[in-house]
Amino acid sequence: MHALALMLAVALFYVHSIVLFDVAGLLLEHRAGLEDSVGFHQAGKLIVSGCFLILFAAHIAEAMLWALFLRWRNLVSGFAEGLYFTTVTMTTLGYGDVTLPPPWRQLGPLLAIAGVLTFGCSTAFLFVVMQGVWALHL
Repeated sequence: MHALALMLAVALFYVHSIVLFDVAGLLLEHRAGLEDSVGFHQAGKLIVSGCFLILFAAHIAEAMLWALFLRWRNLVSGFAEGLYFTTVTMTTLGYGDVTLPPPWRQLGPLLAIAGVLTFGCSTAFLFVVMQGVWALHL
């Protein structure tokens, strides 16, 4: 089952990178049309806001999939507890009030590493998007 959890982590990394590249592609494809329809400055605000929302939704979806996995394996008492554990761990907040039973405790560090990497990629992506918007608007 640990291998299954590792495969889930790899699959979620892959999906997260697809989201990043698809969002980047859509931005490049529709930027000019958006600028024509709403104006130059408003387009930049919409692009940055849209990226925030898409990445927020991606992170929530990833946390929900981990919560479903934890519930499926009966490692938490319910989906809500799994979602709480996942989000606290992925964000490295780490309260420690909900823990997994042995030998599943190794999933905590795996989730933390996965969270740091995906949030780091999202942050880098948002930086690139904002840098591009600022370069065009300054």
